[in-house]
Amino acid sequence: MLLLYRIQGERRYGIKPFPPHRRKAWAFQIILEGTCSLLVREDNVTREERIKGPVLAIAGPDCAHVWSGREDDYCKVMAFHFDQADPILCSVIGQSGHRCVDLSESDLLTLQALYDRCNEVRRAVGFMSARVHASYKENAANVSPKETQPPRISLDTSKKAGFFAPLIYGVVSRELTLLFLKHISRSELGPAPDFGESKVAEALAWYEMNLASGPNIQEVASAIHISPTHLRRLFHKVRGMSPQAAFTRVQFERAKWLMRDLAMPLERVAENSGFGSASAFSRTFTKEFGISPKMHRLKMQKS
Repeated sequence: MLLLYRIQGERRYGIKPFPPHRRKAWAFQIILEGTCSLLVREDNVTREERIKGPVLAIAGPDCAHVWSGREDDYCKVMAFHFDQADPILCSVIGQSGHRCVDLSESDLLTLQALYDRCNEVRRAVGFMSARVHASYKENAANVSPKETQPPRISLDTSKKAGFFAPLIYGVVSRELTLLFLKHISRSELGPAPDFGESKVAEALAWYEMNLASGPNIQEVASAIHISPTHLRRLFHKVRGMSPQAAFTRVQFERAKWLMRDLAMPLERVAENSGFGSASAFSRTFTKEFGISPKMHRLKMQKS
């Protein structure tokens, strides 16, 4: 993860306003104190949200927005722009592509610590964000006030930090995300993920990806980092069947799909479905469905 831009200081956004525009970044903007406006453009309509700090606002790359205000507005701000963000933010900020939450005094202390951590990284690796900042200013200065389709702002990020900087910036981004999410209601975040369901889904997905090699339960369990015994227990709890029974269903689904290609020999169908041989496939298929693969194909052809 790369920190594309960060800044802290005093701002009078209303003195030289710009129209909303998109950036190729996830923007975490903190209004530490004071008042300003957030302009957001949707469907060529610009609306204004008045913001009074302390507030944390997050805007995604597809959100056409800009910080603005009245001529007498004054505020202290802190901002972080990252090239990536946690996927959960997409669901929380919604279709508008942005969202604001009020902050507490303790939140401000946390934010200052995160900002200082980025300063330490910059000093340690000699990374300066001046070129990125300059590209923001240059692009913003070229945006026409009459523009109806905001352009994507391209960032000059060729001068990157040292090899460990993205790790630190990733930590800072996740800390900012967690700070934001603690102000979102649990109902919006949805239920906590079920470990059993997620592991069963992971096992089935891995098995399907490796179907042609015919992996056994031991190999599947090892691939998703649990024991075969635990895997069996989870499948019985979540699916009400053994892993092998579930894997066999995956094989049959793949085989039926492949058999839609009438030119594909059953040997290839069997091989790509993990049955090993056409004879083994034919026996298992007939036992399961009471009809041979050849007869199944004939029925498909007639229908």
